[in-house]
Amino acid sequence: MMEDSRRGSIAVDRRLLSMLTGVVAGVVAFAVDFVPAPEGGILGAAVSSGFSWGLVSFAVGYFAPTRRVALIVSVGTLALAVTTYYSFVLLFSDRWHQSSGASSLPNAFSPVTRALMFWMAGALLGGLFLGWLAYGAKTGSARSSGIAFGVAIGALIGEAAYAVFHFAFIWVGPLDAFVWTQLQPAATQLCLAAIVAIVALWIRRRSVSPLAVLAAGTISTTVSVALWYLIQAVRTTL
Repeated sequence: MMEDSRRGSIAVDRRLLSMLTGVVAGVVAFAVDFVPAPEGGILGAAVSSGFSWGLVSFAVGYFAPTRRVALIVSVGTLALAVTTYYSFVLLFSDRWHQSSGASSLPNAFSPVTRALMFWMAGALLGGLFLGWLAYGAKTGSARSSGIAFGVAIGALIGEAAYAVFHFAFIWVGPLDAFVWTQLQPAATQLCLAAIVAIVALWIRRRSVSPLAVLAAGTISTTVSVALWYLIQAVRTTL
């Protein structure tokens, strides 16, 4: 009885911690919006991107005691980060009003609402996926854990990989200073992802198959690039 009560208390504490983590992520992302380029782009890649928020979601899910809690905290962290960020944008920033060309407050809600709904859907789907992967990476066999880690790594670097792919194969302009400035956030994400992956796999080196990580990561990155192509296409309509 006391053991069940203790486990329930731990689960609640983890959910509260994930809520706090999500709020902090949203606040930090909003603050980075005010940092001028190119520093702002680099900081944004580190703390306000699909990679950084996805990594946080994966981390809270990884340390969850059960798969159910992992799914809840991973989704909750992303949802609160999105809600906090757009709440701060609406309350303390006028860039949405300027971009919409609206002079009245009700009309300026439209782009915020569309962006909030879009990224909230991403938080739900992405949180469920990352929470499931995180718990599988922690509890699975060497092969299944390796696959889960590989898929997660590919998903997290998808945004950066898409940026590199875009300028390498789609961009028709010159490779000037503008291009290198745009690639700096992607390079930052890829470097951070490499560091995180190396550390995580070194810690789990005896319980993860490197070959499974490599194979799953390659496939996952390819799929993630295609998904980010679709995401960017939808974002241009918001």
